[in-house]
Amino acid sequence: MVQSNCQHKDVVTCLSVAVDGSVVVTGSRDTTVMVWDIELTSGSGHRRIGSSREPSTEKPSKSDSVVITDKPRHVLCGHDDAVTCIAVRVELDIVISGSKDATCIFHSLRDGSYIRSLKHPNGSPITRMSVSQNGLLVVYSNADLSLNVYSINGKLLASTDCKGQVNGMDISWCGDFLICGGDQGLVVVRNIHTLETVRKYDGTQVPISSLTATPEDCFLVGTQDGSLLVFSLEIQHQKKGNFFASRARALVPGNLIPGS
Repeated sequence: MVQSNCQHKDVVTCLSVAVDGSVVVTGSRDTTVMVWDIELTSGSGHRRIGSSREPSTEKPSKSDSVVITDKPRHVLCGHDDAVTCIAVRVELDIVISGSKDATCIFHSLRDGSYIRSLKHPNGSPITRMSVSQNGLLVVYSNADLSLNVYSINGKLLASTDCKGQVNGMDISWCGDFLICGGDQGLVVVRNIHTLETVRKYDGTQVPISSLTATPEDCFLVGTQDGSLLVFSLEIQHQKKGNFFASRARALVPGNLIPGS
């Protein structure tokens, strides 16, 4: 173990790391959210990665150690039940938390001030959420299997029924597509603005347990049988729609990803 911090009063249920690596945000069953700064330590002392205003471009050297500050920068409150999911966007100056109390709460990353709250349309507990670089918030609930997308101002833009439990979801790095996977063993790509299905991939054949998108136009899918699927996604924007071409490679635990 490199480091241990104990500030929450109950189980830490979720965490999110800023894309630039400057902050970690944690959510807990104690209903609070904490924002932690990440620092680099070396022989010359401690220095913070980036700032709360701008994404960091600094890269740690081999001699640096990465540590989390002993005390959180902010302790954010407002939920009435356990925090279930959380997201941080440095470029948008925002921290968003979802909870079993059916609300999402927006706070400023810079100063921790409250911005706004939104409540699930059906009053369902929030299970998962993702925030795009363009400020679109996608919220999913296991209770009613619904997906809802909101603007950064809290306006509901679109809703849909997933018709099955979603165990993993992420937003493509271009910010235009939502990728979901769940118990049905399907990977579904949706237009993030309308939530309309653009493409389905059925190469998993077993329930999906986790999913993440990468900057290289790929997404990685973990399945309940221990496999890892790597999908290569190519997006070509055309006047009459979007065309997807993909390759999927199955990996077993311990194997390296084969070359392209």
